[in-house]
Amino acid sequence: MGTILTSYGGAAEDHEGYAAQVLDDGSLTGTHSAENRARMVGAVVACGCGWVGTTRYPTREEFDEAAEALALAEWEHAHTRPFLAAVRHTELLRLRVLLRRAATVAGEVRDVPRSARQLAEQLDHVTELLESATGLARRLAEQAHEQAEHDDRGEWPRGES
Repeated sequence: MGTILTSYGGAAEDHEGYAAQVLDDGSLTGTHSAENRARMVGAVVACGCGWVGTTRYPTREEFDEAAEALALAEWEHAHTRPFLAAVRHTELLRLRVLLRRAATVAGEVRDVPRSARQLAEQLDHVTELLESATGLARRLAEQAHEQAEHDDRGEWPRGES
């Protein structure tokens, strides 16, 4: 069972952090078995997207809660937080682009259209852009509010998968 981040929508879907077992030959596995248990020399954090942490946490226990907590803290700080900050930045840029496009198209509406059909098409385009921008802004606001609540409590929004 891994850990996922909540309140990030689809951006966090491929990012499930877990403590992978480090075997005596240096290979990693997330599969628990008697054979792997006998060969286990540590744990390292891994993510569902393929990212692997750099710190090996020495342990021979298959379910070492302390090693897992350290590994997941590394996953949050070294991988997930920077990734999600970049996603948020990209989404905010996308919102700005949508709003600029809507303003540009709306500015063209001021010009006298050749026909009622042309005016209707221009206004439909403005409406589509504004609806896209509104949906994106709502989603970003909901995520920011939920993250702020977690920040106020001094915790990172996590869930188990």
